[in-house]
Amino acid sequence: MRRVVGICVVVLAVVCFVGVGAAHPVTDTDPESGFDQPTDAPTAHSGDEIRQTTTLDRTPERRGEITATVSFELSSRVTELTARLPEDATVTSTNGFSRETDREYAWDERTETPTVTYRVAADRQVDADGPLAEEGQYLFVDTDEWALVRIPSTGARWTRTGGEDDDLAFVRETAIDGPGAAGDRIAFLGEHELETHTAHGQTFRLVVPDAAELDAPVEAIFESLSYASNALRVGERDDEVLVIAAPTDSIEWGVRGLQTGESDMWVQDTEPLDSPLNVWVHEYVHTRQGFQPTAETEWLIEATATYYAALFTLEENRIAFDEFDRYLRTGTDEPQSTAVLSDPSSWQNDADYQKGALVAGELDRQLRMTTDGESSLETVFRSLNSHDGELSASGFERYVADASTTAVGEAAAHYTRTGATPQMWSSDDHAAAFGQTPARFHFALDNDSLIATAPNGSKRTVGLSPTLTVGETLTLTQTVHNVGDTVGSYELPFVVGNQTSTETGRLSPGESVTHEFSHTFDESGSYTITVGDEQLDIRVESVDTDTTDSPVEIETPGFGVAVALLAVVSAVIVASRYRPS
Repeated sequence: MRRVVGICVVVLAVVCFVGVGAAHPVTDTDPESGFDQPTDAPTAHSGDEIRQTTTLDRTPERRGEITATVSFELSSRVTELTARLPEDATVTSTNGFSRETDREYAWDERTETPTVTYRVAADRQVDADGPLAEEGQYLFVDTDEWALVRIPSTGARWTRTGGEDDDLAFVRETAIDGPGAAGDRIAFLGEHELETHTAHGQTFRLVVPDAAELDAPVEAIFESLSYASNALRVGERDDEVLVIAAPTDSIEWGVRGLQTGESDMWVQDTEPLDSPLNVWVHEYVHTRQGFQPTAETEWLIEATATYYAALFTLEENRIAFDEFDRYLRTGTDEPQSTAVLSDPSSWQNDADYQKGALVAGELDRQLRMTTDGESSLETVFRSLNSHDGELSASGFERYVADASTTAVGEAAAHYTRTGATPQMWSSDDHAAAFGQTPARFHFALDNDSLIATAPNGSKRTVGLSPTLTVGETLTLTQTVHNVGDTVGSYELPFVVGNQTSTETGRLSPGESVTHEFSHTFDESGSYTITVGDEQLDIRVESVDTDTTDSPVEIETPGFGVAVALLAVVSAVIVASRYRPS
């Protein structure tokens, strides 16, 4: 047995947004099964969990397939568990599971760590029915030397005894048997180099396979991603972003880049940075989109990713304005120019990318001009990410108007509900609107300010991943800096579990202010604190661990509760295709 490396752990304690921007969805879940319904899960637990580990391995003797061994570590309160395998799975062995149906396997209620091993197809191709499809081209593939695959999804349902309805955590992790790396939805199996870079509260993990030859230097890729991470002040950032450079020597990929899950993406190794079609940034922008579009607002997914990729590449001085101009100006060409963005059935020639990017840019320009740079499309983007439920066209227009004027909101309706197309603005117009950076806020945690106060009033300084005891109060200090060029308003959330408090304010350019937050931990467990751009992992230990629960048999309502977000994540694979202008 080769050593296991590349472990990724996902605690299904927070509902995650599946990365969107799909030109060709790929699904493997059965909507009638009950396994694909999301549910809330706990925000804290004390080892009382179900831990599902999927270990992936290549099968050289069977090209185009990988093997998945799924094991479960179960809380003592679990009395029954059923695993549901992917539709195309071929079971090769089980331990502690017996077959109930073609896809469902029941735990024998005796084996401490039951497992099921199955083979599943690794190759996935572009949907031939999609608007940008090219039959026979790959989204995921297994080769003689390596494999770039989506992680197969195994659902679960269970019954348990005792406790509250939401106090049993479901933890999903992926491991690679041998060299490789895994995110929450994508894995690379094979020899590689792993490069890491941390910026703005995010860690970028860049997987460079031995078979890949990067067009751009690793340092430059990190610079471009870091710039986008800092520039996009549109809500919470993911702690980690997995980026895989897909080898192109012997594979005909169906797309230039693909993003799926919360923050997994791959980009062809030949993709340059010095182009308005900066695919590295385009796919990263998808990881920051947290809204649910309807058909009327679906255009925003690719439009904003395409626009910001070009804008940030311009602002990094990787391209000149005339390249930026030529690229966005393609939105004025037939047939995409006459498409109605709110009506996907009217799209031709990738209208959501081309016309959509031009419309996004024009609205950004108008937002900046009408507010003297206080608002921008980022202001709207941030509101979209905070929107509850699906986003309608009228909802989008309302957010645009709220960030600027009624007239700009009406312009948003005009350019998205009709075939009208804005003209590309000049370099002078660009300088007038974009010359000043809108208000942007940098949140800095004072590492020396983390103080734990005991009930008796005694205080101690703790680190960034402290261990506290029940009854202690954690206090920390966060400083807000306006690093933009205009005055603006900010929101600073402080989140512990399902409790949120928010500080607001307004700062001039260069101005800063400090806020203090405190929280008393009344129960033991593992907690995540989010404040500004920072996330802290807190462990709270009980002084008296002699507690007893009264066992009460509770059956979870169908497969949906158990699978939590697992099947939802596997339900959509997002593919973004580009065509050169």
